[in-house]
Amino acid sequence: MVGETRCAEHLGWPFCPGLDGYACTVRTRTGDQCATCQEEARFARIDAALPVAETDDGTCPGHTGPCGRAALPGDPLCARCRVASQRDRDRVLREWAAVRDAAVAAATAQEAPQRASVPF
Repeated sequence: MVGETRCAEHLGWPFCPGLDGYACTVRTRTGDQCATCQEEARFARIDAALPVAETDDGTCPGHTGPCGRAALPGDPLCARCRVASQRDRDRVLREWAAVRDAAVAAATAQEAPQRASVPF
C-alpha cells in the first residue's frame, strides 16, 4: 500500500463489505466500502429516486408525469418526453455552469494581486 511498508492483507485490513450481498475482494483501511462499491451504491440510490421504468406494454412512462404515447425503439421514453428530458438536463447544466463561472470569477477576483503603494 502507498505509504505503508506492507500490503493490505499483511497489514490486517478487512475486506470491503460489498454491496447488497456482493462479495468485494478489496481491502480497506477502516473496513468501510471501497470507492467502487460506494459509487455503485450512489448510482443505485439515484436509480431508485429517479426511476424511468420501462412499461410492459411499450408505452412511455412520461418525463414529469404519465404519458402513454408509444416509446421510441430502444428508449423507454417517447420522442416528446425525450426532448423534454433533454431540455431539462440542458437547463440544469446551464445553471450549473453559470454558478461555477460566478464562483470562479469571485475566487479569481479575491486572488488577484493587490497593488501596494510604496512611497519612495
